[in-house]
Amino acid sequence: MGINTINTMKPIPLCVDLDGTLIKTDLLIESVLDLIKRKPWYLLYLPLWIYRGKAYLKAAVASRVDFTEADFPLNNEVVDYVREQRQIRQTLLVSGSHQSLVDAVAASTDLFDKTCGSDEQTNLTGQNKRDWLVAEFGVGGFDYIGNDQDDNLVWPSAREALLVSKPNGIVEKTSIDFNRVFITDKPRLSDYLKLMRVHQWVKNFLILVPLFLGQLVGDPEAVAAIIPAFLAMSLLASATYIFNDMLDLQSDRENANKSKRALASGQISILAGCKLICLLMIGVLLLALMLPAGFNLMLVLYLLATLAYSFVLKRKEIVDVLMIAGLHTMRVIAGTVAIDVDWSFWLLAFSMFMFFSLALAKRVAELKNMVASGRMQTTGRGYHVDDIPVLLAMGVSSGLASILIIAMYINGDKVQQLYSHPYYLWLVCPIFMYWITRIWMKTSRGEMNEDPVLFAIRDRVSHVVALSVILIILAATVL
Repeated sequence: MGINTINTMKPIPLCVDLDGTLIKTDLLIESVLDLIKRKPWYLLYLPLWIYRGKAYLKAAVASRVDFTEADFPLNNEVVDYVREQRQIRQTLLVSGSHQSLVDAVAASTDLFDKTCGSDEQTNLTGQNKRDWLVAEFGVGGFDYIGNDQDDNLVWPSAREALLVSKPNGIVEKTSIDFNRVFITDKPRLSDYLKLMRVHQWVKNFLILVPLFLGQLVGDPEAVAAIIPAFLAMSLLASATYIFNDMLDLQSDRENANKSKRALASGQISILAGCKLICLLMIGVLLLALMLPAGFNLMLVLYLLATLAYSFVLKRKEIVDVLMIAGLHTMRVIAGTVAIDVDWSFWLLAFSMFMFFSLALAKRVAELKNMVASGRMQTTGRGYHVDDIPVLLAMGVSSGLASILIIAMYINGDKVQQLYSHPYYLWLVCPIFMYWITRIWMKTSRGEMNEDPVLFAIRDRVSHVVALSVILIILAATVL
């Protein structure tokens, strides 16, 4: 095991654990995610590395990632305590993470005189960590801050035992008399709902569009089919959002808004995120038993498309926004398949152009926020601030093209048959023109939230626009 000596020895050193103690995350899990994000084929190597032991696994993964400039969420109370203690005694970062990762964190925080981590032969956790500390300082010759069950083997040999724990955590499950407990925030239900992006479920109302346009709202069989379809797509989308967040941890932390996300900020652990994904996928599978084979095929295609987006396509400029528009259009197709109605070319074309426009608005908003923060290029994506004029032009023209598609649809023969007063539908065109133009003016001025859908959910004008369109369609149908 490597030891980095930086300062002189001080009496009764303070020894600090890393994962879950100094930082709110787990470096092994993050390094594995970073590796498979960049090189997914390494998933095939993981079972072999695990078979050779946890120490070998940590070394193999650490040798293939670079966290020298990485940013991790810190436990600020612990950081303040260590900084204060370093003025009067020696501080050590002693962790089960690989030595190279421990050194990277120590260098970025500038809080420690020495570091010690795992190597290819020794996993520095539990008894191994206790033995190293006792050999170095003797029993009762060090103070130790930890957070994990494995630390129960270390604390009895320390002069002072200090704990980092969530409320009702390990402090309630051990007989150790702690000298100090640093209580961290426990995730709330609202944190999990935000992680699931429940507000994004509004996008899945696209599944209901074929039901309304086909005027099947009064058909019990169609309604009974569309409800589980909506729920299945929503749960699947939430699972993919969480997985995408796991792959975007570092880039999210460099973004002023995204750094507040539950996984990036460490409010919810990555392990808890994995468990939630499993629960959501179980829900999807149970709902799939109630749905036709065609819709289940759409769920599989949607999952494959989002995985391709997460691993590769989101880093390809223009391809990423085409994929976002395609994923929204797939929701419309899924709704059509779920209730087994005729395909609408006009609906699919409108969806593709409209959501291509909104996806471009999201990218322009991100670039505008970057300009405000003094950066010139997105992290993990292929866009540069010089692309803003081109993206603006494409976004506005695509949005207006979607309105033209509405106009052509209204003029078709099928609309004349479906609606009692189809000429009322022409009012939809200027309303949508106003809305899409306003979206782009907000985006151009830097007033847009990075997600136009979230902006629309909170925007009163968008609420009025949506209500007006619904009333116009009702008028054209029943008056």
